[in-house]
Amino acid sequence: MPGKQFSLRVTEEEIAELTSGALDDLVRRLTTHALDPRPADGTVTPQSQALSRLYMILQLRGALDRLEYQAAQDAVAAGAGYPQLGGVLNITRQGARNRWPDLITHPSHTAAPSTPPRSP
Repeated sequence: MPGKQFSLRVTEEEIAELTSGALDDLVRRLTTHALDPRPADGTVTPQSQALSRLYMILQLRGALDRLEYQAAQDAVAAGAGYPQLGGVLNITRQGARNRWPDLITHPSHTAAPSTPPRSP
């Protein structure tokens, strides 16, 4: 893949299928472990189950945002710049800079913030 310093072992479509299946399984397991889908009346309904899954997906999205930011920090610490970060995300260098404006504070990549920016 142009601009990426790794290669795919499977197609992007296969990766999408693998990640969707794994995330669905993870959401179901986390929901079962961490949440009780019974509302105040104690009755589990399709709606309460769906809403509990939706809540867990929201939590997972936040965790993924934090993991993404940490991976970007790790890539910068290993010498990557905005062009490489953008290449992996299929966005421009400027798009990567807009996503993480303070990730690279100067060309030597020495100081990066320790917490991810807030999601909009």
